[in-house]
Amino acid sequence: MGVLNLSHESFYKGSVVREDSLIDAASAMVEEGATVLDIGGRSTWPLAEPISKEIERERLLPAIDALAGNVDAVLSVDTVFADIADQCLDRGADIVNDVSGLMTDENMVDVVANHECPAVVMASRKLPGDVLGMDAVMDSLEAIIELCEGKGIDTDRLILDPAIGKWIPEKDPIYDLETFDRFERLQIFGKPVLAALSRKSFIGEVLNKSADERLYGSLAATAIAVHKGAHIIRTHDVAATTDAVQIAEAIRGRIPCQESDERQVRMLEITDPDDSVRVMKSLGVTSTGFGRSSYRFE
Repeated sequence: MGVLNLSHESFYKGSVVREDSLIDAASAMVEEGATVLDIGGRSTWPLAEPISKEIERERLLPAIDALAGNVDAVLSVDTVFADIADQCLDRGADIVNDVSGLMTDENMVDVVANHECPAVVMASRKLPGDVLGMDAVMDSLEAIIELCEGKGIDTDRLILDPAIGKWIPEKDPIYDLETFDRFERLQIFGKPVLAALSRKSFIGEVLNKSADERLYGSLAATAIAVHKGAHIIRTHDVAATTDAVQIAEAIRGRIPCQESDERQVRMLEITDPDDSVRVMKSLGVTSTGFGRSSYRFE
């Protein structure tokens, strides 16, 4: 997933694309290996200067108009506002990328349901990315999936984002490092996982480098995320990241799988008792059944 950043307030100035060079930038990313383009008009960096909703709209709508039908890629719109997402989807966007996990705007769930479109949902509670530790990430994603099920959304269309990055002041690098260390846990949801880690602050903290100097650290983190099960990598640096992804995929062993007729059975290694309960619930096991399963697991 290549990042087409229209926000001049962004933490990484090298990622900002001018409106008059949008098609060229998008075409270059596709040529380098991007199959999804994520178009954003508002910086999600907590320290960014805030902009109005109308400015975000004025940046996004012309960009979607220009790109739809003119680039060979899936178009993702990065916004937390339902009406903006609705307009972008009407104009040719394919995916909504909501960093608040559908929580900022209560109407976003209905927009996703009405358009029957895929949605990237980031682990969040009250604020985007305000989850500290992998247990909180798992709890949040589980709650988002249950919310979508209640609205009649096909949850197989959800793409899960574990909220890597310093989204709130309390989120120190140790939390992102823990997410990477336990990244395999996300597989129990049985849904695509997106890792948005390009040039993030935890890389800068570990290497003591600015955003402009974090490419190599981002590639190392990318390889680890893919090896541990990430399906989509959101990146500012498509060509280099594509190489890292291809090597990590080649090295990664495939999950043991058995197929018979139309059924497929996968083997998952579950190391957390709460995850065993989540798997049992997803299979329709009663509360009594998964309660006993959890007890035996412990």
